[in-house]
Amino acid sequence: MKLKQDTKYSIMMVVVAALLLQGSFTMEFFSTRRTFNYQLTEMAQNDLTDSYRIAKVRQDVENATRSVIDEIEKQANEIDIDTLQMLIGDLVHNQNQIVGVSFAYLPEYVPKQLEQKEDRFAIYIFEDEKDQNKLKTIPFKYEYTERPWYVIDVDSIGYWTEPYEGYYNYILMFSFTLPIKNTEGKTVALVSADVPLRDISQVAMQFYEGQRKSLLRNLLFSIFGTLLLTYIVWRAITYLRNLNRANEEKEHMAGELNLAHKIQQSMIPKLFPGPPERNDVQLYASLTPARQVGGDLYDFIILHDRLCFCIGDVSGKGMPAAMLMTVIKTLFRTEARNMMPISEQDRNGSKTATIMGRINRTLCNDQTSGFFATMFVGILNLKTGLLCYCNAGHEVPILIRKTFETNAEKLDVIPNLPVGVLPDWAYQGQATTLNPHDTLFIFTDGLSEAYNAKGEMLSRQKVMQIAQQSCDLTPRQLVELMENEAHKHTGNAEQSDDLTLLAIKWEGTAQTTNTQKEKVITTNQNNMSSEEYYKNITNMGETVTLMATSSYLPQMKDFMLNATERAGLSQQATKRVRLAVEEAVANVVHHSKAETVTLVSAIIDNQLQFSIIDDGIPFDPTTAKVTDTAIPADKRPIGGLGIIFMRQMSDGLEYHRYNGYNILTIKKNIQ
Repeated sequence: MKLKQDTKYSIMMVVVAALLLQGSFTMEFFSTRRTFNYQLTEMAQNDLTDSYRIAKVRQDVENATRSVIDEIEKQANEIDIDTLQMLIGDLVHNQNQIVGVSFAYLPEYVPKQLEQKEDRFAIYIFEDEKDQNKLKTIPFKYEYTERPWYVIDVDSIGYWTEPYEGYYNYILMFSFTLPIKNTEGKTVALVSADVPLRDISQVAMQFYEGQRKSLLRNLLFSIFGTLLLTYIVWRAITYLRNLNRANEEKEHMAGELNLAHKIQQSMIPKLFPGPPERNDVQLYASLTPARQVGGDLYDFIILHDRLCFCIGDVSGKGMPAAMLMTVIKTLFRTEARNMMPISEQDRNGSKTATIMGRINRTLCNDQTSGFFATMFVGILNLKTGLLCYCNAGHEVPILIRKTFETNAEKLDVIPNLPVGVLPDWAYQGQATTLNPHDTLFIFTDGLSEAYNAKGEMLSRQKVMQIAQQSCDLTPRQLVELMENEAHKHTGNAEQSDDLTLLAIKWEGTAQTTNTQKEKVITTNQNNMSSEEYYKNITNMGETVTLMATSSYLPQMKDFMLNATERAGLSQQATKRVRLAVEEAVANVVHHSKAETVTLVSAIIDNQLQFSIIDDGIPFDPTTAKVTDTAIPADKRPIGGLGIIFMRQMSDGLEYHRYNGYNILTIKKNIQ
């Protein structure tokens, strides 16, 4: 049968339209895939580097602002606005991350001769939009007291705002605010450095340009495609199903899970207290998720001679459990710091019960997914051995006592509900006293309920038997022994649950304490050789060794705060010496190519001394040339301000080089 001419033309048009539409979908698919692959790759790279980059940006901005805050404070009190504007302009010009700086008097402290409108005075110095090498200075034409950076009660540490909408050049930015104080110590003004969110703007513009260029082409192809709507829908569904089966999607998902695993593992502590840094406690822990990411957690912090620790097990597995685990870990850190130090009179565990209750209420109020978590939270007094704790439905810990006939026993626990179940549950704490060399072993049910191929559990009885034979083991040996027993029992069977183990051994206080060591050190260091000085430094005080990366700075801050508290320094002296040490360590991390940094604190000749020992390239900051601040900022050589800062914040610097190590000692008088 012959087809009519009209029918032939109709079929031809349908075929052409179908081909055009298919071509449209093909082009759009490859274009979209290419665009999104690029975006996803860039986002993945940013995810890997954002933590360090953001930390570095924050540190650079904070250091730059603090380096000139004393001079700004001086000019603000002397009402020398011209010099003040010059200082602020230098800050904007010299720090690449800062695009503008605000200076504002509090309304009640505005000098009469400076009032612009009623009782307000503020200026803003920022980069020119067309030429970033030029700066503009303008008075505020709006109510600056309502801006996000205007925080009256900000302390000397400073305040970072959440991202907000700016008025000039950049749509989104966030700011770092520091107070300006008068001679009486009252806050009279604020200075705030603006940092733009450049990356977000760049990604948004790239996406917008790609969409705009493809709009007309897509519109033309869509007009032809409407002729065969049913055919097109069928082809599109078939094509999308094929894409969903593609190996690229599986590989992409596997990559995301692997990245999530690395991020989760980086969040748990890897450096554990013990000899030679500490002689009062040993701690070791391990976490092995059943999948690439899991819901188990452990954490600990040492503040004011108290070890606050926790272990937890979130219901479920995979990404949802891992996300809730991150939230719980953050809540624990926040609440633990709020509760420290714990008083000697807290012998009923009320502090740990308070920590648990606050975590529980936050989880119940903020998440509705139905997940919950068992937890054990404890605070151990490293001087007395007093252990305060609260158990929220977790596996009962085992107390291993070396000096008792029964080497291991279950810790007496009250069966509180897991966190995240009932918001008003009243958690009850408990307390007991450890003897020297006692070990507390805590674990998740991934140990006791480890299944082999026959469906048999390892069991709590077996765990207790192993613990009873382990009174002479260190925490690390105990944890590794339990891990090996679990793997030996499961054999080739798939791991059914996350496995987390935590062991804490209190050594007691019979040994010579760091404070006692510090009191007997009264030698004249200036007459020592570098070899004698190195040997004396490494044996005289409390010590902590860290990797030379920015991620270990928080642990360094805790170390310094403990040392300044023992020395009885004032709040102002503590701040100054801490800033000097942080500046020195930051220089080591960013410029010396060192792998490790050792920090030693000691009290010598009525001075608190911090010695920074690193294996980086030789550099003596006591003889290095410093920046001449009389030279205009745009004509100064790069660097040198940090050395000025360290000298101003301390009462003396001393440098030695021995056996491949830099030894810089920063001194602060004890008044």
